[in-house]
This record gives sequence, structure tokens and C-alpha cells, in this order.
Amino acid sequence: DSLPLEWVVLDGRDDGDRAWVDTQSRFDDAVKAVVSKPPIHNERLHLGAAIVLTLVRTDATSGDELAGLRIVIEAHRVATVCYGSDAIVEEALERQARGSAPAGIARVLALLVTALIKPLEPEITRLSDRIDALEDAAMNERDDDLGDQVVLLGRQVLSLRRYLVPMHDELSFLALNPDELPGNADPRNLRRAAESLARLVSSLNSSHNRVQLILSQLKSHVESRQSRSMHKLSLVATVFLPLGFI
Repeated sequence: DSLPLEWVVLDGRDDGDRAWVDTQSRFDDAVKAVVSKPPIHNERLHLGAAIVLTLVRTDATSGDELAGLRIVIEAHRVATVCYGSDAIVEEALERQARGSAPAGIARVLALLVTALIKPLEPEITRLSDRIDALEDAAMNERDDDLGDQVVLLGRQVLSLRRYLVPMHDELSFLALNPDELPGNADPRNLRRAAESLARLVSSLNSSHNRVQLILSQLKSHVESRQSRSMHKLSLVATVFLPLGFI
């Protein structure tokens, strides 16, 4: 009650939490309908006086499954519906408790985004290190199965980009247009979160380009080997075809 903002935290996988939302007159029917569905992509919806911001990413601990949030933002209330990982909201709450700034809308949103993308940072670093090793192997042609490894790595990079790029776009829009948020939102926290997200997106874009270069190099190596093989075959044919004709 001492905070200027009410922060409601719900577990989207819990039947009791979903039933509780249905009983609350504070939420519009349109908001209740959106909250009841698990998120599948990043989006921003304006439903009356509320904004519903959906943020999702791949769950590093469970392969291709998604972890995400639906964030219902109103003038004096933020309702966070968590799917896939409770640690996202728990970390945001802990960071808020350790800080001295009041829990304004922009600060809560920035804390949630930071907690959502933090587990991806070491994964993106590992992908970059793996690309370094594959670049060296491609230069030396040390592995015949290198192409499959590069393609698999490229799929992992694309999987991360698929969710982080739209998330960055939504957050950057709100950081540049704080008037879109209900109440008086301070955009500075959003800008810092958007900058952190932009760095991850930039790293993924760089990794994607490097993967494409490795694939091009491997293709060039294959074409070069085929050219040498055809050259040898042509030499053999030059010798033996006249003899066969005679």
C-alpha cells in the first residue's frame, strides 16, 4: 500500500490464479480473455484504458519451449502474468526490493524485461564462441560434418532473433513514446532496458551474418573440390577416350 503502484503477480499456468482474474471487476472482459491465453509471440494491445504487452522468449532450460509474460498496464496498476518461468518475476521483485526508486510503471516494465532477457546473455555468448571455433575449422577444412553443425547453430541464432527483435521493437517504441503508457511514465528506465536488448539483438545479427559467411565459405570449398575432381576426370578422359575410339 505504501507504493504508488499496485503490482499484481499471477502464474498463468495456475488454475487458481486464472480463476481469480475472472472474479475481479478491476479487469475488463477483454483483458481477462487475453490473460487467459498463453503467449506465443510479442505484441502490444490497447484494450480500453489498459495496455497489454506480451513478451516471450525461448526457454534456455527447456529447449524450444517458450517463457514469457503478459503485462497488463493501467494508470496505477501493473498485472504480471508469468508463463514458463517464475524466476523472471521473482528476480524483478528482488531487484525492486533492493532498489531505492519507487515502483513506477516504466521501472517495473524495465525490471521485468531485464529479468526476462538476462538468462539469454550467457547463451548468446556461448553461440558466439561456438561460431569462432567453426570459423577456424572452416578455414582449415578440418571437419567433413562442419556444414551440419553450422546449420544447427544458425537455427539456434534465428530462434533467438525471432523473439528478441520484436521485443526490442515494442520496448523501443514505448521508450520513445512514453505517452502511450497510462499515467506518468519515466522513459529513462525503459531506454536503458531497450539499450541492453539492442546489444543482444546486435550480437545475434552479427552471429547470423557470420554463420552465413561460414556457409558461403563451405560452399566455396565444396565447389573447389568438385572443380578439382572434374579437372582430373577431364585429364583421364583426354587420355583414354581417343584410345577407346581407336
